[in-house]
Amino acid sequence: MKFDLPRLRSSLAVRLVTLFCCGSVVIMVAVTSSLYHALRMQVEERDAAVIHGKTRIIEHLLDEIGTPDRLDGVVERVRDMALAHPNLSVGLHASGGWLVEPRGDIASVAARIASEDPQPELNFRTAQVGKSTWWMKRIHHSWPASSARPVDVVVALDVSDSQRLIRGEAVNALLVAVVGSLLSGALAFFVVRRGLAPIARVAERAEQITVQRLGTALPEEDAPTEIRGLAQSINLMLGRLNESFRALEQFSADIAHELRTPINNLFLQTQVTLSRPRDVEEYREALLSNLEELQRLDRMVSDMLFLARADRGVLSVAVEPVDLANEAASVAEYFEPAASEKSQEIVILGHSIVRGDRLMIRRAITNLLSNAVHYAPAGGRIEVNVESAREAAVFAVRNSCSTPICAEELPRLFGRFARRDEPREDDAEGAGLGLAIVESIMRLHGGVAQAESGEFGVRFMLRFPTVPILTTT
Repeated sequence: MKFDLPRLRSSLAVRLVTLFCCGSVVIMVAVTSSLYHALRMQVEERDAAVIHGKTRIIEHLLDEIGTPDRLDGVVERVRDMALAHPNLSVGLHASGGWLVEPRGDIASVAARIASEDPQPELNFRTAQVGKSTWWMKRIHHSWPASSARPVDVVVALDVSDSQRLIRGEAVNALLVAVVGSLLSGALAFFVVRRGLAPIARVAERAEQITVQRLGTALPEEDAPTEIRGLAQSINLMLGRLNESFRALEQFSADIAHELRTPINNLFLQTQVTLSRPRDVEEYREALLSNLEELQRLDRMVSDMLFLARADRGVLSVAVEPVDLANEAASVAEYFEPAASEKSQEIVILGHSIVRGDRLMIRRAITNLLSNAVHYAPAGGRIEVNVESAREAAVFAVRNSCSTPICAEELPRLFGRFARRDEPREDDAEGAGLGLAIVESIMRLHGGVAQAESGEFGVRFMLRFPTVPILTTT
């Protein structure tokens, strides 16, 4: 079996198990160490209490006699004290010899301790005699009222059994920590596998989603609370992807449909022209007709390229002050001949300055005025209103359209390849991308494009975010 180490390191289950095991090891070590040290302190305090208790008794006996001449009475009692405790050995040393000699193999060690300089006073000393471990305490007792030499008392306790118990408990504590950590790791693995099972089910369902099944939602009802949020987010993402994919499919179909018309015109025109010999003027007319179709194709491709780049966010916006009224007046001069042919009047009212890309804003204004001239009836009035407010600068184009647009159709006007439901003879001149380009330009500038319709006709509005120092009244 081959393990993929990078995958294991990136696995959520492995991370959770590892963190749980690390926490368990820390807890186990802390608990077992605390219990071990508590036991050790209790055992050692018990042994120390035995030694302290015996030394206090002997000191009390020596204080009672008051003089070294009465040591004989104390010797027997000290010897009996040692006999009462199997692990205790007591030595009474005076005038260079033992009055009560410690039993066992510690006599030589006790003699050396008793003969040492009593300063500084020793509390405990550990001695290893053979296989036994002894704790020894020395008492240097003197009588203030007597000039006799002091007496040295050595109390020794065999703590071998206690130390073996402590070492055994240390091993047990280590085994408990190791076994407990292993068991907690196994438990963590089981719990994590069970806990992450809903994620595995969500992943399994997600793997079944294809292009044809983008609308299939992941189950949310039986998922835990934490997974339910993830499933809801994925479902929302799938919904957006489904909408985007369907829009892309529709856009592709619209592109094919729109490109087919001029291509068919070119194809048929060329076939008709080549069907029989013609003079130079007829060939010239055919080429001019083909040139018009090619120009239409070029505009359509340029518009689609602009929309694609705008959607991808790769278009750079050159920010500069733009006078909306001046730009509208300049564009209106361009459309004046077409408007005069239809006896239309273009009126520009108001004034406002915004920050944005001059060429893009001019293109948006051009598309709106072109749309207004195209759809406004003969003799109609095309009114351009430029208003400046604290929240936004509004550029509005209104024309007295003969047929109002229903509210359901208004949002679709800014879609790609969108045209009015009302048929017109000259609809084939445009590709239906003008208002879509306007909407993209406004999105790039942080604004919005809106449309409304009523008895007044149709009004298209561009709302630009305002900068107070550039806004004029």
